[in-house]
Amino acid sequence: MSEPSPATAPEWISPPPPGKPFSTLVTAVCAIVAVVYLGLLGRPLIEPRSSPLSELDRPADSLERLVTRELDLSAAMRGGLGWEWRLYRALSGDDDPIEQAAGWYDELLETIDSPSAELHHAILLAESGRAADAGEAVARWIAASASGERMAGWVTAAYLAPRPTPEAGRALIGDIDEELPATWFSDTLTKRIAARIGDARARARAEAAILARGRDLLLRARILMAGSAAILLIGLLALGWMLARRGSAHIASAPLPPMWSGADGGALFVRGLGAPQAIALLAFVALRRETGLGTVLGMAADLPLFWWIIHYLRTRDSSMRAAFGLVPRRDGWAPLIGITLALGAAGIAADVLIEVAGGFLHLKTHWADGLTEELLWASPRRVMLEALDATVWAPIVEELTFRGLLYGTLRTRLGVGSSAVLSAVVFTLPHGYAIAGSASVLVSGVLWALAYERTRSLWPGLLAHAANNLLSTLWTLALLR
Repeated sequence: MSEPSPATAPEWISPPPPGKPFSTLVTAVCAIVAVVYLGLLGRPLIEPRSSPLSELDRPADSLERLVTRELDLSAAMRGGLGWEWRLYRALSGDDDPIEQAAGWYDELLETIDSPSAELHHAILLAESGRAADAGEAVARWIAASASGERMAGWVTAAYLAPRPTPEAGRALIGDIDEELPATWFSDTLTKRIAARIGDARARARAEAAILARGRDLLLRARILMAGSAAILLIGLLALGWMLARRGSAHIASAPLPPMWSGADGGALFVRGLGAPQAIALLAFVALRRETGLGTVLGMAADLPLFWWIIHYLRTRDSSMRAAFGLVPRRDGWAPLIGITLALGAAGIAADVLIEVAGGFLHLKTHWADGLTEELLWASPRRVMLEALDATVWAPIVEELTFRGLLYGTLRTRLGVGSSAVLSAVVFTLPHGYAIAGSASVLVSGVLWALAYERTRSLWPGLLAHAANNLLSTLWTLALLR
């Protein structure tokens, strides 16, 4: 069956009822808020020098958690399976993890003042062969404060002259055990001091602690990698089955181009994007403090979108089920499962290729891109709410907004490819990622839009979106929580 031309109104579109469906004032306000919202969050992509650190509440703690877990895991992998280490290095790039972490701390210390971050930075500098730079930091600490002098003593004993005596070295190791939490940084200091004073037992104890933490993380990573590999394999098999089947890929019967005009669709889109941000801003101003219910308030702020869509479609004798293909046909369940699995496999493959290409082009994903601090530091109740938001609520709202409304509205004027790319570009901006991270979101946005067009249902993109967010959440919880 041939698709209707975007420039020709399909036969089944009934004339719109008289009267304006939306308040011009509300739409204009939402449009202004939406433009500002997209501009602010899209700044790291538009201005590569813009740092996402400003979006974090605890950047020093979050970076410490990321670096210590990364270096513990690297230590375990180096002593594990050779192919696994080579695969890890291929996916993470050729950069030495210690040098990369030192660069992250360079950026962090330009934005905050943190003695612990300065200590971590000096350790990373010395471990990457830049002992002279670490010595300059030590000289500044000695002149700064008593706590700085104590940190200077640790770093000097581990890396600089003069070499400590055995008695002084053991005293410093005991001081480190009492003052610092047991992480890669403290154990590395202990290991270096123990090596310089010839204390084989203390050195072995520190190395064993690093390996024990790393092996625990490696087990979790292997489980997650096995799950990702299974999704990739099953998705490829599903894709092959669908290509061999050569049947209709339609899951439902969502009209594309949709039943609304470009103006009405644009009004619904800017309301869906701008109203939640305006509501969240008003709630913040009214409450004047952090309530711990930010996730719940954010989810509640999206509810007007559903009311506007339902009300609009009712005036057109339609419903969300019909307009967005939310009820699969009897013969649509098999294509739904197959296409969803294929989308999941395509997303994983695209992420791997983007990561490898980014390594070759030196377009690394910023460590703070996509980092949800609540998953690291919040209470279990808030972590559950955040996970629910990321894996269920956000996919529903975003697929409805960016594929159902934006892509559908663009299809009233443009072809499939142009609409898919343009809607994906707009979808990428609110994520606030730099170039490498944005590339992954862009590819996903294009794939989910094409799936909507091909299947006439939001379900495949919605389920693939939820699975993608679930996998990302599980990686964060397993390796950083």
